[in-house]
Amino acid sequence: MDHQQILNDIVAALRGELGSGFSTIRGFVESQGRLLAKQAEDIAKSRVAGSLAGDDELFQFFLDNLERNAENMAKSIVMLTALTIEKAWNAVAGVLWGAIRTILGGAGVPASLLPPKPPYNI
Repeated sequence: MDHQQILNDIVAALRGELGSGFSTIRGFVESQGRLLAKQAEDIAKSRVAGSLAGDDELFQFFLDNLERNAENMAKSIVMLTALTIEKAWNAVAGVLWGAIRTILGGAGVPASLLPPKPPYNI
């Protein structure tokens, strides 16, 4: 193995892991964002010329609900992002430590002396 092969393996591992990770985040953001945008639009229209036009208490209730929904969406994105970062770490660390173990093992270093694989979490 050489450094170019290790780099190619890292890129391939990341592409494999993050392809689905990014699409999960993207799909979630698009679907939840669309729902939140519709909710905000409905609240605003109803405040201008609908059932919320003269009801401050109900208007505030819907705004509070929108705020909770937006906060929950943001928290979910953070969690999905953290999982994607962990997958990226696992992919990179697996390739790098695997390459070191392969090179050293090929050079005759006993398995008991090979560096242990890193923990698969960050």
